[in-house]
Amino acid sequence: MQIIQSKYYIIDILLLSLKNLFDPKVFKWVLYTTIATLIGLASITFIIVYYVKDWLDTGIPFLGDFLIYGATLAALWGSTILFVPISTIIFALFQDKIMDQVEKTYYPEISQELNIKIATMFFAGIKLLGWSILINIIIFPVALFWGNSLFWVPANILITGYLISKEYTEAIGLRKMTFAQIKEVRNNLFWPCWLFGTIGALLFFIPLINLFAAPFVTILMLHTLNLKGFNGPIAD
Repeated sequence: MQIIQSKYYIIDILLLSLKNLFDPKVFKWVLYTTIATLIGLASITFIIVYYVKDWLDTGIPFLGDFLIYGATLAALWGSTILFVPISTIIFALFQDKIMDQVEKTYYPEISQELNIKIATMFFAGIKLLGWSILINIIIFPVALFWGNSLFWVPANILITGYLISKEYTEAIGLRKMTFAQIKEVRNNLFWPCWLFGTIGALLFFIPLINLFAAPFVTILMLHTLNLKGFNGPIAD
C-alpha cells in the first residue's frame, strides 16, 4: 500500500494505524502503557486524596473514603486537562519501543538513520498540561457566557486536538529533524495532523478507549510525518 500516492491516504493511515496498534509486537507495549497509566492514575488519586481527605471527609467510615477516591479517580479519568498530559507522560516510557517497531516494519530506510531523542513525549506531556490549563482558563468564562456545554465540548475537542497534533508531531519529529524542519513539515501537513489530533481528543474523552489513545495517535502521526520525503509504507 503506497499511501503517498493515494488520494485516500488519510483513510489508509487510519486503517493501517489501527492494524498496527493490535500487531502483537506493538500491542504488548501498548498493554504496558495501559497498565502503567492505570497505576499512574491510581497513584495520583491516592496522593490527591491523602492531602485533601480531611477537607472532604463525609464522616461515613469506608463508604466515605470509597466515594472520595472514586470521585477523584473519575475526575482525573474524565478530564482531558489532566488525562491527556498524564497518559502522554506515561506513554513516554514506551514511546521508542512502539515507534521503532512500526518504522522497522514500514520505513526501514528511516529506522537506520534515527537520531534518538530521549523523553520527547515526556516533555510533550508537560507542555500539553501547561497549554491545556491556560487554554481552559481562557475559554471557561466564554463557555459559561455562551451556553456552557454547547460551546465548551466542541471548543475543547478542537483546541485539544490542535494541541495534541502540535506536541505529538514535535515529539515524534525531534527524533530525526530540527525544530525548523518540524515546523515546515507541520505546516505542510497541518490539516491531516489536526484531524488526527482531533480524533485523538475524541478518543481521550471515551473511558477505557482513552487508555489506548496516546499510542494510537502516535502511530497515526508517525505514518503521517513519514510521508514527508519517503514513499510511504511498504506493501503490507
